[in-house]
Amino acid sequence: MNNARLRKVNDSITKGNLRLSLWKLAGPMIASALLHDLFSLVDLFFVGRLGYVAVAALSICGVIIAIIMMMAIGISTGTTALVAHFTGKKDYLSADNVLFQTIAISVICSLVMVFTGIFGTTWLLRIFGATPEIIPVAYGYLKISFVWSIFIFLFVGFTQSLRGSGDVVVPLKVLIFANLLNIILDPLFIFGIGFFPGMGVSGSAVATVISQAAGVLILLGHLIFGHSSLHFSKKAFKINFGVIGRMVRIGFFASFEVLLRQVSLLLLVRLVASFGAAALAAFGIALRLRMAVMMVGMGMGIATAVLIGQNMGAGQPQRAMQSGKDTLKYYQLIVIPAAVLFFIFAPQIIGVFNNHPEVIKIGTSLLRFVAVTLPFLASALILGRGMTGAGDTIAPAVMTGITQLGLRIPIAYILALAVGMGTNGIWLGINASDVVQGVAMFWYFRKGFWQKRYHKHRAILEEVAPITIA
Repeated sequence: MNNARLRKVNDSITKGNLRLSLWKLAGPMIASALLHDLFSLVDLFFVGRLGYVAVAALSICGVIIAIIMMMAIGISTGTTALVAHFTGKKDYLSADNVLFQTIAISVICSLVMVFTGIFGTTWLLRIFGATPEIIPVAYGYLKISFVWSIFIFLFVGFTQSLRGSGDVVVPLKVLIFANLLNIILDPLFIFGIGFFPGMGVSGSAVATVISQAAGVLILLGHLIFGHSSLHFSKKAFKINFGVIGRMVRIGFFASFEVLLRQVSLLLLVRLVASFGAAALAAFGIALRLRMAVMMVGMGMGIATAVLIGQNMGAGQPQRAMQSGKDTLKYYQLIVIPAAVLFFIFAPQIIGVFNNHPEVIKIGTSLLRFVAVTLPFLASALILGRGMTGAGDTIAPAVMTGITQLGLRIPIAYILALAVGMGTNGIWLGINASDVVQGVAMFWYFRKGFWQKRYHKHRAILEEVAPITIA
C-alpha cells in the first residue's frame, strides 16, 4: 500500500493487556462523551438566565435535536462496525472506503432535515407538546439546528469512523476545541455582547452550529492531510453502493432502536407537558443530568464496540467477550457514586440550572428516581453498545421496543393519570423499564447469543466477494 508509512496503526486493541487497551480507548472516549454533552449543558446554563419558559423551550428542542444526534450515531453504527472489522483484519483500504461512504449518507440525511426544518418546525414543536407560549421561543433554535444539521451528521460520522479504527485521541482534541469555541460564542449570541446580536434561545443554536462546523473542517483536514488511521485515498474516493448497503443493513436496527427510544421520549414529553411549563423545565434539566451520566456510558460502550469488533475480526471471541465484562465493571464504579450524589444533593444540583421553587421541587423528585436505577441503565448501555461492534443490532432494538413502549409508556400513563400519582408516576414508569432492560441485556450478553449471530450472519460484515474499490 503506497501510503502505509503514513498510516497510524493501533495493534494493541487485538494484542497485549486487555484492560490497558480498554482504558486507552475508554479514557479519551469518556472525555469525548462528556465534552459532547457539554454542548447541551452549556446551552442550558446560559439559556437558564432567560427564565423557565426559555428553559422549557430549550428542553423540547433538546429532545428533538437528541433524536437527530442519536439517529446519526445509530446510522454510524454500521460505519463503526465495518471500520473496526476491516481494521482488525488489517484491510485498511476497505476501511478507507467505508469512511468515504459516510459523507454520502450524511448528505442524504441532512437534506431530509433541511426540508423538515424549512417546512415543519412549528408542526414538530406542537407534536412534542410545545404550548403557545413556548413555540415562538423554540422556533428559531430548532429551525437553525435543522437547516445546518449536515455538521451534526459529518461530525458524528468522522469521529465514529476514527474511533472504529482505534484512533480516539484526535476526536477528543477536536471536541475540546469545539466546546471551548461554543462556551465563548454562547453568551455572545444569546445576550448580544458587543457587536454580536442578542438572539436569545436561537443564539445558542448559532453558537453550536459554528462550533460543530469548525470541528468538521478540522477532522476533514486531518483525514486528508494528517497522520491518520484512516485516509481519504484516491482508490477509496468513490461512491460504493455495496458498502453503503452493508452500512445501512447494520445501522438500520441501531437507528430503529433510536427511533423507538425517541417515540417513547416523545410520548413522555407530551405527558410531562400536560403538568405545566415548570414540570417540563424540571424534566428537561433532570434529563440532561441523566444524559451526562449516560454519555460516559456511551463513550465506554463505543470503546467496547471497537474492542469487540476488532477482536471478532481478528478471530479472538473470548477476548471480545471479556472486554464487555470488564467495561461494565468499570462503568459501575463510576455510576454508583454518581447515583449517590444525585440522590443526596438533588435540590442543589437542580438549582444550579434554575431557581424557580416548583422546578426545583419536581426536578428533585425525578433526579432521585433516576439515581435508583442508574446501575441497571449501565448494563443496557455498555453491553448493548458493545454488541453492535459485532454487528448485532437486532437484539438491542427488540429489547428497547419491549421495555420502552411495552412497559415505560403504559406504566407512566396509568400511574400518572389513572392512579393519580402525577409526575411521580411518570418517573416510576421510567424506572421499571430501565430495570427490565438492564437485566435482559446482561443475560443476553453473558449467554453469548451475539457471538452466534456474528458467525451466522458474518456476510453482513463481509460479503463472499471483497469490497471492490478500483
